[in-house]
Amino acid sequence: RHGASLEEVSSAMSAARDAYRNASNEIKLMDRFINELRRALHDRMHKWHFFRTFIAVRARIQFSMQLSKRGYSGKLDFDHQSNKLSLRVQIDDQLNQNNDKDPKSLSGGEKSFSTICLLLALWEALGCPIRCLDEFDVFMDAVNRRISMKMMIESARVADRIQYILITPQDASSVSPGPDVRVHRLQDPERGQGVLNVDS
Repeated sequence: RHGASLEEVSSAMSAARDAYRNASNEIKLMDRFINELRRALHDRMHKWHFFRTFIAVRARIQFSMQLSKRGYSGKLDFDHQSNKLSLRVQIDDQLNQNNDKDPKSLSGGEKSFSTICLLLALWEALGCPIRCLDEFDVFMDAVNRRISMKMMIESARVADRIQYILITPQDASSVSPGPDVRVHRLQDPERGQGVLNVDS
């Protein structure tokens, strides 16, 4: 006689039934977990889109406000679909002409000032804890340099727990040191000098 006994078949069937039930329960738990993940991802994406829109609106307002300190006007256009940011600027002699100027057609000083305004706007919108600029005023004239420096110092003073580091090869004698402003001036390098002598 070949085959299994009735007891063996019954035991195997009971074990298979238990395995099937356990597998079904695990599948149900996994389906529930996947649905929860999808719902959480949807909520996070919704909040992220809202946060991105809030940052864009705040940057637009800050950019216009910073430009107005020089008598300019302008706007930022965020194209989130193509991941592009474009800006338009009107200088003071164009305000009555109702035509925006492409940044490429601005003069060196106007372009540098507009860049400073853009940086300040993005910094305020994003909340960077450390803000550093190197040679930001190289192409600026004296008026734009003075206004830009004043804008950044004022922004640094009203910012809470944010460190500003501004590096410039220009004369910084117009900046008044104070308890919240420090000016470190390095000695002019000599021609052919390979190492800077920095006093400790």
